[in-house]
Amino acid sequence: MPELLGVDSVIEHLVLRGVLTEVEARSPEITVAELSGGVSSVVIAVHTPTQALIVKQSLPKLRVAEEWLAPTDRILSEAAMLEMTAALTPGRVPEVLDIDPGRRVLVIAHAPATWVEWKSLLMAGDVHVPTAARLGEVLARWHVRTKDPATVAPILRDQSAAFESLRIAPYYRTTAERLPDLADAIMQTADRMAATRLCLVHGDFSPKNILTAPGATSDGSFWVIDHEVAHVGDPSFDVAFLLSHLTMKAVHLPDSAALLEQAAAAFVEEYRGGASGTLDLDAAHLNRQLGCLLLARVHGKSPATYLTAADREVVERLGRAALLGERDLIPSSTKAGA
Repeated sequence: MPELLGVDSVIEHLVLRGVLTEVEARSPEITVAELSGGVSSVVIAVHTPTQALIVKQSLPKLRVAEEWLAPTDRILSEAAMLEMTAALTPGRVPEVLDIDPGRRVLVIAHAPATWVEWKSLLMAGDVHVPTAARLGEVLARWHVRTKDPATVAPILRDQSAAFESLRIAPYYRTTAERLPDLADAIMQTADRMAATRLCLVHGDFSPKNILTAPGATSDGSFWVIDHEVAHVGDPSFDVAFLLSHLTMKAVHLPDSAALLEQAAAAFVEEYRGGASGTLDLDAAHLNRQLGCLLLARVHGKSPATYLTAADREVVERLGRAALLGERDLIPSSTKAGA
């Protein structure tokens, strides 16, 4: 494993890679800060008088309470995914400025200073339904335009090991072990997902990975970040993943529940409109996926920390009902023709 970068060594790395000049590196105005929330990577922000950068380096062991290992070459697939999605949806992902394969270090553009995680806006009641709609549109384009394997970068065609270690094992397998009465249903869903290789899948399509301005000042611009779980797989995972976050927040924030439900409906409507005729998702499978992910955020290795004990009970009930086909949690706009 290459030596991990830190605030004391990142500038030297950027100079050696030609991202910064020696003159920029000596500027008294340069600032360097490691960002909090880097669970799977070292994430360092670097600002110079002329550049704003994010430096990422994959961690072999994630920063969570339980042991969670993952291959570090996922940073290379993230770079490939960013370059592909930039071509498909210009302005919706940060620009790749440098990739060091040996040290597993990626340098990308820093988001505008006024942008924040969409998650923080949602948690504050600033839902902004149009953002959800545009996310459905963007995701559909990614999925539809990458159905042809020839269009996909070779490194992204087989990232099953990363998806297994970062999603299937901690979310599905761990939850199945902890809920033995649901184990067969969970693993049947996971096995179907793992066997499906239709298009490029982001793998972490969640509000924390959407950067945008607050609703009152939003012009519709946003970036989707953190593509390190990208792989060729089952498109229903990305759709269910975002829906799971909106569902949990609707449980946790009853005053915003109606807007969050509108956001979920707008997301799936735009996704389905963009994917119709090319990727018509199986509604029952999508609902089971959503059930698995809701259960995983209560019983898996990455529980949703903002949920209260009462919230967790509700989320578990919803997850069980969706997984077992007792309740349909998918907005109705996905159903026609599914």
